[in-house]
Amino acid sequence: MNQHDGFARPQTRILRGTCITRTVNSANPRLIGVWRWNFEEASCRLYAVCVFAPNVLRDTYPLKELRCLKDSVAQQVHKVERMIDWTRGQLDAAGLQAGEQGRVEPLIADIRKPLTSAYVVLFLRADLAIQLLDALWLQGALTDAGHAEQTRAMRRAPLSVLGEIQRVHARFRRRIEVLYRKRDAGPQ
Repeated sequence: MNQHDGFARPQTRILRGTCITRTVNSANPRLIGVWRWNFEEASCRLYAVCVFAPNVLRDTYPLKELRCLKDSVAQQVHKVERMIDWTRGQLDAAGLQAGEQGRVEPLIADIRKPLTSAYVVLFLRADLAIQLLDALWLQGALTDAGHAEQTRAMRRAPLSVLGEIQRVHARFRRRIEVLYRKRDAGPQ
């Protein structure tokens, strides 16, 4: 753990293999906080689920778990896209401006698996949805309560995917531990 960076989470070890580093820009401070606290963890767990687990479990690797995880990401992306479409429709119907991003912060993403890339896209689309919701709110077309509820839902989208990643990772970890225990026990 780096005691000087202001974060309480321990630094994870560096993963091996091909990595594409991508810098993305985000304008929503709370979504940036979600990224900073959770992206590295999600990326490492996705690597374990998509690379390590298939190599260890081999023929017993449950593909349905991976499909469920992909479906979870797709479901959240669909929710965010629906919000973007609804918000743009509201802006167009009222003849309002979409606005521009305020202060933008660059965030670094180390992408090792396609699911990690999908997770990054989810963040970017959620950021756009929040930007459009802010534009509606600033121009008086959205109430304070409606704005708070909708932006909270957009911030929860990446967090719900993280929860699913954690659950799948925990299930694979248990299966791997059982496999190792059987191997260590030997034939009886």
